[in-house]
Amino acid sequence: MFVQRDQSNRIIAVSQVKQPGFLEELPDDDEELSGFMANSGDTSSVFKKSDIELIRVIEDLVDILTQKGVFQYTELPVEVRNKLNSRKALRRERNKLDLLDSNDDDLPWP
Repeated sequence: MFVQRDQSNRIIAVSQVKQPGFLEELPDDDEELSGFMANSGDTSSVFKKSDIELIRVIEDLVDILTQKGVFQYTELPVEVRNKLNSRKALRRERNKLDLLDSNDDDLPWP
């Protein structure tokens, strides 16, 4: 994202494309940028949160349907299996690092 700043060096505008006045490029996960987006009434952060939650629902749904024998995991396209396996590995690693054991990702879906 490209940002425009005021004299106090605060972000005042954001653009996805470089254009006059938007000289600085920030990564999408930059804290200052995230704060600006959250306070500007931008709904993209709401959609991102919703997407993350929906992804977890889909993962759980695949697990339930394969456990019940509705379909076999190997029937999924290779690309889908790779993505699901990658997310499970990431979640396992994150759970190992969660020293406070506050992560409920491995709890069964209610």
